[in-house]
Amino acid sequence: MDNHIHSYLEPQSADISAKKNAHKLVLSKKDIVFVVLFFLAAFLIVDFVISCGFNLGFTVAFAALFAVLTAYLFNKNVKVSVFSYVCGALSLAGSVTFALYNDLLLNVFMLFLVCALFGIYICGISGVFKNRQGSFKMLLDVLRETFVSPLSNAPQIGRAYGRALSKNKVSKNVLIGIGLSLPVLLVIVPLLVSSDAAFESLVTLVLKKAGAYIAEIVLAVIITPILLFYAVSKKYNADFCSAGRKYAVRGAVQSAVTVSFLSVISLTYLVYLFSQLAYFFSAFSGILPQGYKNTASEYARRGFFEMFFICVINIVMIALANAVTKRVQSKIPAGVKALSAFILGFTVLILITAMQKMKLNVEIYGLSKNRLLVSVFMLMILVVIFFYIVHIFAPKAGYMQLIIILCSVMFIALSFADINGAVAKYNVDLYNSGETDAVDVDYINNLSDRAVPYILELAEADDHMISKKARTIIVQKIREEYAGQFTLPELNDLDTDIVYDPDTDFRSYNYARERACKLLEEYYNALSAVERQKLISQYQFDTGEYYYNEENDIYEYYADNYCEKYSYSDEQDMYVLTQKYNVTECYSDLYYSDSAEDY
Repeated sequence: MDNHIHSYLEPQSADISAKKNAHKLVLSKKDIVFVVLFFLAAFLIVDFVISCGFNLGFTVAFAALFAVLTAYLFNKNVKVSVFSYVCGALSLAGSVTFALYNDLLLNVFMLFLVCALFGIYICGISGVFKNRQGSFKMLLDVLRETFVSPLSNAPQIGRAYGRALSKNKVSKNVLIGIGLSLPVLLVIVPLLVSSDAAFESLVTLVLKKAGAYIAEIVLAVIITPILLFYAVSKKYNADFCSAGRKYAVRGAVQSAVTVSFLSVISLTYLVYLFSQLAYFFSAFSGILPQGYKNTASEYARRGFFEMFFICVINIVMIALANAVTKRVQSKIPAGVKALSAFILGFTVLILITAMQKMKLNVEIYGLSKNRLLVSVFMLMILVVIFFYIVHIFAPKAGYMQLIIILCSVMFIALSFADINGAVAKYNVDLYNSGETDAVDVDYINNLSDRAVPYILELAEADDHMISKKARTIIVQKIREEYAGQFTLPELNDLDTDIVYDPDTDFRSYNYARERACKLLEEYYNALSAVERQKLISQYQFDTGEYYYNEENDIYEYYADNYCEKYSYSDEQDMYVLTQKYNVTECYSDLYYSDSAEDY
């Protein structure tokens, strides 16, 4: 009996062991060597990006990470699609924009896009796509391989590296040798410092930055396993028990439900289209509210963002409706296709209307960065709708690749085109041409470093209400925002030039910032002492202890025993002292009495 039980259990135990060993990960020497390269890539990310921001350092660090992962994952036996290579190239191109411009909003969007394109590229060269790359399901593969696979396989990868290091005598010996050298260095280094001034200076410099470097090394040590789990899970994807599977979307909703749902939505949109006839034909004018006037400004403002969100909702709704509807002979029912096409066609009409509203909005209120970005996103939505309609009637036609490439190219091209400079130029040119009598100087100033040339231009505007703002901004940029980039004289020293002294650390380099600083240096140094006085005095008025009376366009200053009034002088093109009062008159109703002392 015991023998029988033993003979029954033994094969079962062997089967379990076989299953475990079947997926035991065995690493190669290449995997061990690349640990060092992954650590270096992680250190570059910390030192170049986290320490120095999203400038040239990000471009260099990303290129290094791109090269390391490509070298590690490239396999000549894996057939890589052109689409994957294009995504990789676009991710590199997108990373270059960080070295050119420094707009926070664009950088956030670009960071997301670069990471997404890079993720597609990595999945492509490692051959881990389980679904057709022309389908939206490829995005599920990218998400799975970016987040799920590295985390789920992390324990197995960690154990594999543990086994590899325990068997590697060379690694053990290297670590022992390094450990033994540390006590000796504690004796030798102080002696070398005492014996040579140059070495002493070098060690002192290193020790000053030791804390920062230690913190960066710690962060790099934390990031390295994340890169390892990500890379190894791609390279050995087929060896893991948790290897990805194809996502098969099987509709569970009856077509009658979907058709009814889409019919109600379509009918609502038909009623909306009918209501629009009131704008174009007098026979339908009774639909409009009593006394309604269809002015250009009203038309431009009202309903734009609502239309934009309706477009997004329609695309998501149609995608979900087609995904969950039960197929008939593996095909989407004709009724669902027809209604989907109608709603998407209506969405195109809504987009065209929204674009027209945006065009009028720009003509009336001027161009802004947000208006330009929304316009580009609307073009992207048109691209998505076009290829999705093609997909509805030709399901086997790949559409996701073209959508990703075209939309990515559009946004990267927009980033290279310097939209902040374009927006500033458009509004300043509009003002200079006389088509508008006002320009928002503060808004232009907020358009990153590329707006500096146009701030300098506005400082010479005929309208002193505009020029005074620009002058204050110029001094603020020189004295505050870019103070670390200049060698500056005392504020009231009007005879000494400023000197642009850029940061020599290439990691912090940014083309737009460098160009702005050079323009400011060139502009300020070309001014005479009198012209510099106009800048400095306006800066002191706006940032000092002066009160600006907007109604009377005067600056007022209150001291302990007197107060002063400064009014704008057309002749001197600046605010000058015109009246001074004693302490009694300052707070009396005799503000403009004959006892005031005129200047």
